[in-house]
Amino acid sequence: MPVLSAYLVFTALLLGSFLNLAVDRLPKGESIIRPRSHCRGCGRMLNTIDLLPVAGYLVRRGRCATCRVSIGISSPVIEAACGITVLASILWMGLWPGALIGFVLVAALGATVVGAALRRPRRSGVNL
Repeated sequence: MPVLSAYLVFTALLLGSFLNLAVDRLPKGESIIRPRSHCRGCGRMLNTIDLLPVAGYLVRRGRCATCRVSIGISSPVIEAACGITVLASILWMGLWPGALIGFVLVAALGATVVGAALRRPRRSGVNL
């Protein structure tokens, strides 16, 4: 079951990445579907490496590959928190009850983070 556990943790990391997208776009009234993910500084469409949760941030050293604008630390932190939550739940409770509880906690984290983003005042500036 290690492969299934790894798959579930990777899925949680991807959900964390989607949460970052929602936190960035929803307060601005933008779609979470289109356009594709891009750098807020230069507009470059993100590629597969950029979209890998946590790893993409580390590979790019926290900056856009093109314009070198800084990507906030909150992105990999949220992604990692989602992955760690599911991993810890699986290790503590076993595969299926742990995965279920882990994803419920990720959903709660997502609702909290997106809800907080929607309540904060809008500000201008470059944001990825």
